[in-house]
Amino acid sequence: MSADDTDKLTRLFAGRGSASRVVTIPPGDYHLDGCTPIPLRPDTHVNAAGARFHLPPALKDRARVVLFQGEDLEDFSWTGGHFSGHVFDPTRPDNPWPPNANTRPILVTTSQAGNTRNLSFTAITAQGVAGAVITVQGKEDPHDEKRISRHAHRIMIKNCRFENCGKFMWDYGYLWQITVWPDDHRPAEREHAARYFRHDLVHGPLRIESSDDRIWFDNTTPLPLTPRHEGPEALRGHHWICLFGDSLPANIVRGRQYAVIESAPDYVRIAEKIDAPPLVFAGTAGPNVKLIANLFEAHLALFSPVGAGPGKGAFDLVGCQGVTVSNSSFSAPGDTMHIQKCRDIHFVGNRITGSRMGAFFLAEFCENALVEENFVDGTNGSRVMSVEKSCARVTVRNNVFVNGGRGSWINQPADFILTGNVFRNNTTKCEPAANRGRRSFLNGDFEQWAELYFTTYEPGARYGPVVIRDNTFECGRHAAHAISFEPGGRDLTIEHNRFTGHVRAIAPLRGCANVRLNDNPGLVPASLS
Repeated sequence: MSADDTDKLTRLFAGRGSASRVVTIPPGDYHLDGCTPIPLRPDTHVNAAGARFHLPPALKDRARVVLFQGEDLEDFSWTGGHFSGHVFDPTRPDNPWPPNANTRPILVTTSQAGNTRNLSFTAITAQGVAGAVITVQGKEDPHDEKRISRHAHRIMIKNCRFENCGKFMWDYGYLWQITVWPDDHRPAEREHAARYFRHDLVHGPLRIESSDDRIWFDNTTPLPLTPRHEGPEALRGHHWICLFGDSLPANIVRGRQYAVIESAPDYVRIAEKIDAPPLVFAGTAGPNVKLIANLFEAHLALFSPVGAGPGKGAFDLVGCQGVTVSNSSFSAPGDTMHIQKCRDIHFVGNRITGSRMGAFFLAEFCENALVEENFVDGTNGSRVMSVEKSCARVTVRNNVFVNGGRGSWINQPADFILTGNVFRNNTTKCEPAANRGRRSFLNGDFEQWAELYFTTYEPGARYGPVVIRDNTFECGRHAAHAISFEPGGRDLTIEHNRFTGHVRAIAPLRGCANVRLNDNPGLVPASLS
């Protein structure tokens, strides 16, 4: 084979005429640079059994690669083939691909006036691809985040195996934690933080004197005062700062957030709360102390590399109606999968075997989903299950969820049923150990999460009904609660569940109405007030 086989495969796919046809890619090795995607056409069955597609051995900063691409495909199928790449690995000191490389083997889009329907992807394997192996997109409405102008219809993924595939993500607070507590981390991790952290947010060195209430440094372009936020945004670190880098006064906690309440050209004053008096320092700081400004950007927003490409997950389905994903296996260096703004979803008999961030991920505004008979291992990533932003009529039954980092997150659902599942030790990010736990900028201590938690994203929102029945919860020692509910829940049924492990309590159910708690062995009673 030549150094790049794009032209050869392009000729193979071009064919003749418009009738339905079979494209057979002979077994062997194909090297593709992805600079010019190979066009896909409707009414085509691709047989790629035995074909091995190799992405470039090295990529530059912000590289974007698409191997095969089609728009408005109808009656299209792809069987077999293996895609291999070199997605960034944070345990390695050297990587041939940067963390923001984006490589997508198969990309299908939908035009405003076109149709995408009847697509199937079977027995495809992949290793180390830095993007979704399969991406199918309906046409989103740019003016309404909830609306799809034109759905892609009847999309099937079955008997596939994508290992360590998907867009690379650092995870929330990873680079920040290494920067603030470098001695707790391996040399390769410190090298990555030194290279990829948002050092434009770092100021210093500073001067802090005992009994003074000012932090002295060159603040010619003044740090903004910390604004007041309400609701969830109040906990997201917008223009709060933290201190690190050397010894600190006795009344300052390394990594903890502080509000900027006065900002002058050569100093700032800080406080524990926006409306609190300035801190008077109980001791002098070391000569190399520094501050990190805007903790939202340094911690929460830096989950993805600067300059990262589009998409999420080992597969990425957006705006699809009639989705089936079955009997497949996935692991990822970021979110493991991504189903967003889709309808009529069946996710059945799959295995998720590794996740650097979210494991099972049903994203915003999905409807009519059945998730059953899957095994999900979060491997100390972020949330083991996410059902986000007003998903409606979702049933999750007879699955196993284990070893996630930040529990399972259900965000303002409508008609949500959770039955017959096993949840085991999914709050590992709460563990007070640098190689597993993750520190919070709220207090400088390790994060706190419940095994299962319900939240809202709109002010004053309501959610429900919710049924949690016949599940087993085996919580780790450091979980905040077994289950928690933000105010706004309505018609909550929690019955016939079994609670074991170190933490067996439901958080106080304040602001929730019509709550039914019945026959939950091992549960520590919750307060309804």
